[in-house]
Order: sequence, then C-alpha cells, then structure tokens
Amino acid sequence: MKIMMIIPFDPSTGGGVMRAVKSQETVYRMLGASTETVHASELDRVDLRDYDLIHVHGPLIIGGLMMIRRSGVPAILTVHGWVMDEAITALRMNPMGNFHYIFRIINWILHRLIFIGLIYSAVTTVSEITQARNRLKGVVIHNALITGEVDEAVAECPSAGSAEYLKAVTYVSIGGSKVLSVPRLVRMVEKVNRTSSRNLKLFVFGDVDGHETENIKFMGYRDDFLCHLRSADIMILGYEMSELGYAVLEAGYLGVPVAKFRGEYEELEDGVHGIIAEDDEEMMEKLTEFTENPSLAREWGENLRAHVLKTRSPQVIGEKWRRLIREVTGMRPDATGKG
Repeated sequence: MKIMMIIPFDPSTGGGVMRAVKSQETVYRMLGASTETVHASELDRVDLRDYDLIHVHGPLIIGGLMMIRRSGVPAILTVHGWVMDEAITALRMNPMGNFHYIFRIINWILHRLIFIGLIYSAVTTVSEITQARNRLKGVVIHNALITGEVDEAVAECPSAGSAEYLKAVTYVSIGGSKVLSVPRLVRMVEKVNRTSSRNLKLFVFGDVDGHETENIKFMGYRDDFLCHLRSADIMILGYEMSELGYAVLEAGYLGVPVAKFRGEYEELEDGVHGIIAEDDEEMMEKLTEFTENPSLAREWGENLRAHVLKTRSPQVIGEKWRRLIREVTGMRPDATGKG
C-alpha cells in the first residue's frame, strides 16, 4: 500500500505536528506500507491517483481539497490541535501580525459544515479532548511514541542535575490554554519557593516569552530539550487538559513524573504517575510536599514510564491504524495497491 501524507502548513520542525507526522511514518512502515510526505504547497508536483490512501494532518484550503476529491482516493483527516482555540489565541496575542488566522477560522467552519463530509472517508483525533474541543465525531488514535528516537537523542546528554535546586520543566505551544498557563505556573512556583526549604526552578520551553527571574527561565525551542527534560525532577503543566502530548510522553518514557491539573478525560492517577491537582491551592500544596520529599519522583517516574510503554508503543497504536485502514480502503496496509 502506498500512502500520501499531507501537511497543510509549514510548521516548526521542532513542533508537535512534525513529530506526530514522523511517528506516523514509522507506524506505517511497521505495518508494511510505503509513505511519501509533502506540504500542501507541493501538491502540484504529485499525482494523488498513484496512491491507495491519502492522510491529511490538518485542514487544507479548498485547492488541496479539490485535488483530493478529483483523485478519487480514500482520504483520512487527522486533527492534532484545537483549531479554533489556537486561531483565536493567535489573534488575541497579535491581531495585526496574525490576521491570517481569520482565514483559518473561516476555513475550519467550512470544514465542519461541508468539507469533512464531502472529502474524507474518516476523521481521527489524537485524543478525546481534541475531538471534543473541535466538536468532531471520529476515531481517537493517540500518537505513538518512537522510543528509539528518544534514546538516540539523549545518548550524548551530559548527566546534569543540581543539588542546589529542583528542576521543573514545562512545554507550551500556541494553544490558548497552554500559552495562558505560563503566568499561572510562574505565580505558583514563586509561592511554593517562599515556603519550601528547597527552591523549585522552572524552565519554560516552546513558543512563549516572558520575564525571567532567578527561578523562571524561558528557553524557547531548543534542540537539546530532551537533555533538559531527562535531567528534570518533574514536568509541570499549568492547564486543565488530559491529552498527553509528545513532551509529556517523552517525560514519562524518561522516567520524569508529571504535575498537572485534572482534565475531563484524565488518564493519569494522582500519587501514581505524579501530581494530579484539582486547583491552584492543591497544586501548590502538593508541589511543596514534593520539594520536601523529592524521592517521590523515582516511583512516580517509573509508573509513568510503564504507562507510556503500555499505551503509546508503535505496536499498540499500529493495530488501531491497521483496523481503520482496512475499514476505509478494504486493504491490508502491507498489500500491493496501485503502485
């Protein structure tokens, strides 16, 4: 089977969508399928009729949609983020500079009203909360974590760590609740440090800037993110979301526990995989307890690693894709198709 993967925009090479696409390529190869990945701007150079399946990783503009329609090839749409939330947040942050997000909003409205039903044979989302926030009805298939890539990335990392402070890491992207969570995290860390005997230093990675202090460091996108993550004592998320993004999966695989707020579809357990708090006060109380007894991190981290391996391995995720592909195309992924 030949599968065409289409990325509708030019995302950051360090962003979550590109990591999801690369892990999807690995899953498809494991299933015996061959893949080609292009950006929407490159569609003029390919003939979609040469493929058995088209897999689109986000909303395309109408030109690309019509090319899929004319090809007659079954197509799957995967939605990775909260489309409306991300567009609205970008407009709030910089209305003039991000004015083009207006067109993304209009395009997504048209997708929900017309394009999805007209173009796609199936819709998937990477989590239950992503499906709910985008108001979609589809199949939830989580992103697979390609553990070999993580192992390779951290193989040469220095064994960092500090006896002077506990290292907390967070990762944010353009998603509304994620960006707006940073001031919340900063306030909590500062309050915890006023009462605890050992400082908690927060390293913020991703698409956000802010005012640095002795205990708050803004790191941006970094090639050595996984090295920093491996040396962390805990990962903290400042938003109510049960979706386990790549940064959380990588933390879990590396044995780093998570502190987060309970989400609507929460799959982690408080006191088992880390800290799952109901509100700010509970989070600060439990973070303070953690700073006084950081040895908890080892047990929590081991439990989270076991959970990630059990639920996000390419083999587990691949079986879900195998079933969906058979349903959409009537073919096994390792079958010989048009090519």
